[in-house]
Amino acid sequence: MKNTQTFNFITVALILAAGMALSGYLLSLTIYHSQVANDTVSVKGLAEKEVKADWAQVPVYFTRQILLSKQAFDEIGYTTIVTQLYSAIKSDRAIVEDSLQSLGFAASEISDIESYISSKEFRGEDGQHTDTKVSVQGKLTIESNKVFAVKKVDEAMTNLMSKGLTVTTGQQKYHFSKLNDIKPEMIREAMAEARVAAKELAGNTGVTLGRIKSASQGNFSIVDKGEDYGDTDRIEKKVRVVTGIKFYLMD
Repeated sequence: MKNTQTFNFITVALILAAGMALSGYLLSLTIYHSQVANDTVSVKGLAEKEVKADWAQVPVYFTRQILLSKQAFDEIGYTTIVTQLYSAIKSDRAIVEDSLQSLGFAASEISDIESYISSKEFRGEDGQHTDTKVSVQGKLTIESNKVFAVKKVDEAMTNLMSKGLTVTTGQQKYHFSKLNDIKPEMIREAMAEARVAAKELAGNTGVTLGRIKSASQGNFSIVDKGEDYGDTDRIEKKVRVVTGIKFYLMD
């Protein structure tokens, strides 16, 4: 009877030991696979594309001014002087518009005139009012998708200066407005670059690249070609986007 009890005890002990060992193995195996499944790699993919501006703008300024002695100024009168200058500005505007239209701009691409008036008094050494200068400036702004025609505006206005007009141009600005048209393609390219980098990294470490855990898209940037910043000075531009992706790694 005693021997039978001893045998039964040993049998139960062996079964318990085997069960505990098996449970420990399964637990460690579960933890191992859980750790492998949680291993990830984060990579970034870059996509760049060269584009050209599709619309541009440039302001054109033209000025009429007159310098009169105080006596002449008082005799003619401020209102009459300004009226005469405005009339001259309107004539200049017609000449400027004709020149712009000869470059191919439609009337709808040339803004209405904006006018500014200023006056300045000059005094002698004794502080007495001697002369007065009155100026009227007109401004037209060209906005057009004829980008290369905008580039020729400065030369055209220089030709008018040689004919006696006081005319100058402001800064030419070139814009790219079709970013939404190229976004999908560039995002795909950036994600493909990220996957290539992730596969290479996984291969070098002896693991297999799994599915995507998360992804983030950076902001699109547009800069003038050859520049680190600024996006309105040149017709040629570069669009850039960086996409970040986190992949699971499998053993």
